[in-house]
Amino acid sequence: MNALTTRYARVRSVRTSRGVGLPGPGATLGFRFRPAGLGTYQYELETVDGATAPPLLVGFPVPGDRSGDHVEDLHRALDGRTGPLPAGFAAAAVWHGEVDLPDGRTRSVMLAPDPYADGFRTLHDTLLDGMPPRIRLELAYAVAGAVRDLHDAGAAFGGLNASTVLLRVTDRGVRIAETESVTVRPGRSPLAAGVAAGHLAPEAYDGLGEHPEAITAYADRWSLAVTVHLLLTGFHPYHFLADLSPRTIDEYLAAHTWPQHRLAAFAPFAVAYSAALQALPGDLVTLFARAFQQGRDDPRARPAAAEWLAVLASWIGQPAIVALHADRGCVLAGDTVTVSWQTRFAHRILIDGRESGAAAGSVEVVVDRPRRVLLRAIGPCGAIEAATGRIEVVRVAPMPMPDVRFPLAFTPGGGEPGDSRLRAAAPPVMRHHAPPPMPGRHVPPARPPSTAPPRPTCPAFPRRSDLERHDP
Repeated sequence: MNALTTRYARVRSVRTSRGVGLPGPGATLGFRFRPAGLGTYQYELETVDGATAPPLLVGFPVPGDRSGDHVEDLHRALDGRTGPLPAGFAAAAVWHGEVDLPDGRTRSVMLAPDPYADGFRTLHDTLLDGMPPRIRLELAYAVAGAVRDLHDAGAAFGGLNASTVLLRVTDRGVRIAETESVTVRPGRSPLAAGVAAGHLAPEAYDGLGEHPEAITAYADRWSLAVTVHLLLTGFHPYHFLADLSPRTIDEYLAAHTWPQHRLAAFAPFAVAYSAALQALPGDLVTLFARAFQQGRDDPRARPAAAEWLAVLASWIGQPAIVALHADRGCVLAGDTVTVSWQTRFAHRILIDGRESGAAAGSVEVVVDRPRRVLLRAIGPCGAIEAATGRIEVVRVAPMPMPDVRFPLAFTPGGGEPGDSRLRAAAPPVMRHHAPPPMPGRHVPPARPPSTAPPRPTCPAFPRRSDLERHDP
């Protein structure tokens, strides 16, 4: 029989079904081999009772496989929800039952949507180089939302990696393949654990091998951090290691703290990787440090999907300068003005080319010529520039200062009581110096002091007038 010939099977029983137009007991299924089959799903459904079937894949789990049990548990966990499955479960199996094949065998069958339909591609196959930062942020946001759907349903997956995360870049759509293998029952291991090379949490393996029984929602948090890191930077967090085996990653983590390795000289992409990290806002880098550093030994320290959603949402948007103001429009040359600003979606602010402050703040700028102060706001989605109004500068000509001789004196009077304003300079002290002797001239000796007795004096008599003198 030709491998592409349509084959038929009759539904014996339906164990779980979630959707519209799905087959019931006694229905006849027509299916054809699919050359590009995915693991369990090697066939595609063509007809149900002769009518065109919904676009679903047909999977035959191997005997003893627990996939059907996991699908039933998942559907019971989602029973309270109406409408289509959440984004995190969009590619999960929607039907599980048993069918009778023409050769007389009875097989377990699952029907699931084709995760690659409608233009979805794996993260591994998606070209990230040259992708605008905003698209990367929006895709990371969508992935975090899909993982949140898993955890809101109480599911642990363990298989989140670059092959199970499917993206559609045009509308930022995200699907997660193989989510029917999740576990929502405590004590039961998810079936997809162990396939996430480089994404598996440290507690899920040791020197003896992998341990799917240790997979919990905390392990998915580790895988989510690796996936977001790959989306935002284009690099796996440990791309510089020889391989991404659990043993190699664990040995490195035991001797280093994240992100010291971004400066490692042996990393061939150290410069590009370091630049990619530096372009991220600080709160995103903090989440990575919590996941890869504190989260290595303490799974509870790893950020939950809701935390990634909150931080990513705060940075998805083109940077905008909401307010920019200089407190003065005219200053003396060399004086300072206070420039204040408020921005959105910006984590770096440059004032006249110098790093200054955060998304909102103020700084003093020296103005020595008429100009505008330029502000550049940089965010993960781009950059924007704006300038203040023109600031005028007034220059005052220097005033001539009279010569002042010291010491200074205050002229008394001429002012109010207590007035001590400077009035005039005190005249210089005058000293007499004898002229030098003339050359060739004899200088007589100084006279000795006189020793003559004092001249006698007589008492003074009153003088008589001429009239009294001639009066007989």
